[in-house]
Amino acid sequence: MSKGTILYVGGFELPDKNAAAHRVLSNGKIIRELGYKVVFIDVDKELKYGSDVRNTKHIIQEFECWSIPYPSTKVQWINYLSNIDTSIEVLNQYEDVKVIIAYNYPAIPLWRLKNYCARNSIKIVADCTEWYSTKGQSIIFKFIKGIDSLLRMRVIQKRLDGLIVISSYLKNYYHRSTNVVRVPPLIDISEEKWNTTVSEFDSDKLNLVYAGSPGKTKDKLKFFIESLYEFKEVSNFSLNIIGITKEQYIDVFKELEPKLNQLGEKIVFHGRLSHVDSLKFVMMSDFSVFFRDDTRTTKAGFPTKFVESISCGTPVITTRTSDLERYILEGENGFFIDIKDKKNVLLLLSKVFDMKKEDINRMKKKCIESNIFYFRNYNNKIRQFLHVIQSNSE
Repeated sequence: MSKGTILYVGGFELPDKNAAAHRVLSNGKIIRELGYKVVFIDVDKELKYGSDVRNTKHIIQEFECWSIPYPSTKVQWINYLSNIDTSIEVLNQYEDVKVIIAYNYPAIPLWRLKNYCARNSIKIVADCTEWYSTKGQSIIFKFIKGIDSLLRMRVIQKRLDGLIVISSYLKNYYHRSTNVVRVPPLIDISEEKWNTTVSEFDSDKLNLVYAGSPGKTKDKLKFFIESLYEFKEVSNFSLNIIGITKEQYIDVFKELEPKLNQLGEKIVFHGRLSHVDSLKFVMMSDFSVFFRDDTRTTKAGFPTKFVESISCGTPVITTRTSDLERYILEGENGFFIDIKDKKNVLLLLSKVFDMKKEDINRMKKKCIESNIFYFRNYNNKIRQFLHVIQSNSE
């Protein structure tokens, strides 16, 4: 018998179009195993604006899902950042909604949902995975996003019934305000994508992979490529870059073109690939690499790339950010790198290039056997969290 319905709403694109989708599906599986019916309301960029949400019901991994159009015009964005009517329409399809979980929800609709829940004896929880930065944005964007972030992070979320947060940074920030549980990005190891048989790369070379659009870290990838260039004559390696083409990258870093040409097949750009195909590259590689600045934004978040790499059985070379020091044991499942310190980068690369294949395979085995991000590991934490939420009076 179901314990009731939990509605999960936010800007995720099910089933796998963004990192948020992977997170909420794994969290949803935990909640479903605890005896609740989980219903999702996601956004769909292909759905025509003005579509009736009541006509969007579909099934994803045995979950009932409803969709709202992703806004594109200013008027649509204003509506999206203030209106909760579509969420209430979906909620009204169910008679036993116990909890609403709002994923990184904008401040105004979150406040309105909070008030609606208070009037209708429904608990409201935020799933908070990031603390947005407005750096590098337009003045108008900075103003709107700055106000939204201020209200959501510093005011409204402190007044909800509970918070699911992705990092220790956020847990420490909110621990005196409300019921808080820390849940990193999780996976379901029974899904086919984690059990795919892949061919192997050339075992005589060190195979590295950078998976994901470089975005703001393009300059750090440039620094890493320049460091690899130092080893072009003495080491046999390959770096597969997924998420951007060579032409797109050279458009930004024209000065890097001669070195890329000299490196030849040691650096291979693959452009955008499907999530499943990206994971296959990660599985086939000896190490995955990614880089983050140490900012409030990265402290508050948690890199999904790390979760995916470890779950693929591929150790990681990355920077010290978020909660990674909780999980990375250097030489066991990865290495930390100071991407701003060329000497540090060169020393680490030299160390990695000197590793024997059996030592790398031992690290890969350690990763795959750890299962540290399997969603069922967090069942008890979520069970206790929901029990406390629903036991507390208004």
